[in-house]
Amino acid sequence: MHFSEKIVFFCLICLVFQGCKKQEDSTVPIEISYEVRHVSSYGLHDGSINLTVSGGILPYVFAWSNGSDKEDLENMGAGIYSVTVMDAVDSSASADILITQPGSDSLISDIEGNIYHTIEIGDQTWMKENLKVTKSPQGSPISSYCYNDNPDYHSTYGRLYTWDVIMNGSVTEMAQGICPDGWHIPSDGEWKELEIFLGMTNEEADMVNTWRGEGVGTSLIKGGNSGYEAILAGRRSDNGYYSLLDKFEYIWTSTEYGDYAWRRCLSSTDSRVGRWNTFPKTYAFSVRCIKDQ
Repeated sequence: MHFSEKIVFFCLICLVFQGCKKQEDSTVPIEISYEVRHVSSYGLHDGSINLTVSGGILPYVFAWSNGSDKEDLENMGAGIYSVTVMDAVDSSASADILITQPGSDSLISDIEGNIYHTIEIGDQTWMKENLKVTKSPQGSPISSYCYNDNPDYHSTYGRLYTWDVIMNGSVTEMAQGICPDGWHIPSDGEWKELEIFLGMTNEEADMVNTWRGEGVGTSLIKGGNSGYEAILAGRRSDNGYYSLLDKFEYIWTSTEYGDYAWRRCLSSTDSRVGRWNTFPKTYAFSVRCIKDQ
């Protein structure tokens, strides 16, 4: 091989190596999306999960919690199925996916697969956890916040949202907003129904911009006897300042009050429930969804 040929050969090797290295260095993270067919009747096994995976470097390897190594699951019963997808360079992503069945309301999931326990209180069914979703039911990204912009708070405390975001473009009471299908943002009236069921009088329930209902707030906080299990996630003001984690819970309702909206407040130092309409919609509070009647 002549000297000039050696140079060309060496350059070709460099180009190939650099091209592969560039491809590996610029790999897009693995993303998992899916479609779920829920069980049609209680006890059947006709549910399915159809995965769509993007990013990473092919081929993918699939590891399901039920032992399957296939991309999709068929003929499945109700339950939570976890999957880990690994690519050719050992990058990975995971998801927990819920298949439901009629007559089973103990768990629900949102569009991103976040899973929530639920609780029946009187004639209502509530989420037992604050909403965590970062997309609308149509799949569009929405603005939301973790307390102190720290993602470590996401799983325990949920996310904080402004009123316009939670309503997803609606101003109608009991709109679905950013809740999962079949659920909606509770109205001020639905909150009153909950409070009265837990022992508040009608007169107390109607009181404005004050704390009311001795003992009702305590029953709603984590460890209380209602099963609602509020975890006091604090708030974000419209100037971006976070405050009151583990001291207060602020929960939006879907009921407007002019340029404001009704909210509920729970406190670690007050056994009552606050009903207020004094903060602008640009504050970011927690959300609990309630099941459609």
